[in-house]
Amino acid sequence: MCTLIVRHEMDDWCSTLIAANRDEFYDRPATGPRVLRGSPHIVGGRDERQGGTWFALTSDGLFLGLTNQRSFGLRDDTLRSRGELVVDALSAGGFDDVKRFLERIDARAYNEFNLIFGDGVQVCAAYGRLTERNVELEPLGAGVHVLCNDRLGSPEFPKADEARLRVESIPRNSWPRIKPELIEVLGDRSLPDPATLPPLPPGAPFDAEVARRLQAICVQTPVYGTVSATLAAVSPGRVEQYAFCDAPPDEGTFEDVTRLMRIDG
Repeated sequence: MCTLIVRHEMDDWCSTLIAANRDEFYDRPATGPRVLRGSPHIVGGRDERQGGTWFALTSDGLFLGLTNQRSFGLRDDTLRSRGELVVDALSAGGFDDVKRFLERIDARAYNEFNLIFGDGVQVCAAYGRLTERNVELEPLGAGVHVLCNDRLGSPEFPKADEARLRVESIPRNSWPRIKPELIEVLGDRSLPDPATLPPLPPGAPFDAEVARRLQAICVQTPVYGTVSATLAAVSPGRVEQYAFCDAPPDEGTFEDVTRLMRIDG
């Protein structure tokens, strides 16, 4: 997914809210949330081409979301799946176990990635690059954090600042009231002023107009765009809410899939 919003310690009824869009080529097959692993109980969508997932949770409220690192070259298909990394990391156990798992792996074994994970108490970002063996970990505090296809705070993605400001401005409220406001943010197709965008490097595989379209929170181009969206809320030890839209968030309906988090379900 390419816009991953985490709102931590700003609401009374849950600890952490997650709102995310998955941007992908339209012809890449995927299926919605299902049980991906039984022990521990991990639920998330599934990429049917490479396996793995872009976002998943455990029944204890541990979550992990993935974005690819922006690159103007081709991905290396000889490297390991980033989507499998999500499931493998969650399988390690709790929050500290995920950190230890990421500290042990060689980031160069994967195409470049960005992660946010948390358990309702702590939240952390992680970055894997082909130039460094070690995964870089960045602990995060209370507030709104928006991860696109680069590290947090990257000047390459002004839409991250727009999303952060909008989600910060949403007042504390109940799930039925805050949910439509999050969906409105995820469904925003407005385009930025071209003058505010960073220049494309020589040899970029798309032109300035496509680059501008990629800066919408909800992306639409002829071959690539926002294909699904996720909303979730966790507190220590549990998943409060989990909803999935198998379409752009301004076109489809969010299905409540919280029941999938029951180990007996």
